[in-house]
Amino acid sequence: MKANVDYLGRYLKRPPIGETRIKKYDGNFVTYEYLDHYTKTTYMMTLPVLDFMARLISHLPDKNFRNIRYYGFLANRVRGRLLPIVYDLLNMKRVTKTKVYIPWREMIKSTFRYDPLKCPFCNAIMIWKYMALPFSASLISMHQEIAHGYFPLLC
Repeated sequence: MKANVDYLGRYLKRPPIGETRIKKYDGNFVTYEYLDHYTKTTYMMTLPVLDFMARLISHLPDKNFRNIRYYGFLANRVRGRLLPIVYDLLNMKRVTKTKVYIPWREMIKSTFRYDPLKCPFCNAIMIWKYMALPFSASLISMHQEIAHGYFPLLC
């Protein structure tokens, strides 16, 4: 029973293989990497395309198959009432999730190690007055500009 639950849990919320694990495709063969859970070793496997697709398709649910997201004491409807009882029965410390608000400026400073509001020329703190988007600019191109350090800010 536990093996069935573990198997279903792996595939209910994510695809059977991530795109980053597919290393090579030449039209005839697919090379991908996988983790052997018994030896904890990563291996590379090359299969003909149709064999690879057959293995992939075997993990897809049938048409109109309803995936169960949460059931039992984890169901949204009863988890607030039943989860504390389960923690008590297992002698576990209750986990409380608290949201931590981190301002966007602090996130950029901690991730990219620079202050996005500090002028690179005079080191003065800039004030964000407005952001002018070109008419033809897409959201993705703006994200790429921001990722490369361009912020439409005024000094």
